[in-house]
Amino acid sequence: MHRLALALTVLLLVASQAAGEEILFRSKDPKGDDRGAGGLVYPSHEVFVPGLFDLLQFTVSSDEQYVYFDFQFAALTNPFRAPEGYFHQRLELYITTGSGLGSDQIQVGRYRLHTIPEAPWDLRLSAVPFGGSRLQIWRGPGSQPETVSSGVTSLALTEDKTIRLQVDRTLLPDPSSAWGYYVLVGAFDGLAEDEWRDMGPGPWQVGGTGVPVFDLLAPRWGPKGQRAQLDQGVLAPVYKGETTLWYWLAGSLATVALGFLLWRWIRGT
Repeated sequence: MHRLALALTVLLLVASQAAGEEILFRSKDPKGDDRGAGGLVYPSHEVFVPGLFDLLQFTVSSDEQYVYFDFQFAALTNPFRAPEGYFHQRLELYITTGSGLGSDQIQVGRYRLHTIPEAPWDLRLSAVPFGGSRLQIWRGPGSQPETVSSGVTSLALTEDKTIRLQVDRTLLPDPSSAWGYYVLVGAFDGLAEDEWRDMGPGPWQVGGTGVPVFDLLAPRWGPKGQRAQLDQGVLAPVYKGETTLWYWLAGSLATVALGFLLWRWIRGT
């Protein structure tokens, strides 16, 4: 009965999505970088199809009732019929609002990472199937984060291969262009610590080496690249406009390199 009620709630949420959502933040992520720091391997069972943990785009939008956090993937399936419409992804979104409150610790299962010292998180959103999505929020100095699940829902927008976290606006401060986002993509395991699928042998565990975070919202290379962040265990938030700059720089370098090769070919060298 609980699953039926949850499924009906998700259907109603999808049906009632407002057409006039305001886009507050949008950032692309490199395709094909879903190997964590470079050594992660998908679980070998056939249900783990390629692209499940490959984040392509992250978007924040809002309307009068809700703030929406959308995570688009290369693949999205629901083999075990979770009522939200997705099963495999386990998502963590840490937000630094600039309030000065919060923590520098980022917990994924039994693994602990950290934020850069100047950008602690004060909002944490967890996307978990089977009704497990939740919000943690720091309310004041010297306190512990408050956990809220009522008013926090995740659902699949299957046509776009997108998982949406929908949060009642009354639970959050007003979104700001000054917010920075830490986005972590892992695999869901309802029996694991914090529902985060761990490393280990067998067809259902994550293989390879490293922390079992398949993807970050981060550039592919450079000092703030995904590999560098995960190797160091210190993550950097993404702010509005940053990834646009990364892609512009990458495109410019590619254009210069292509022009140089063409120039050498014309000269016959």
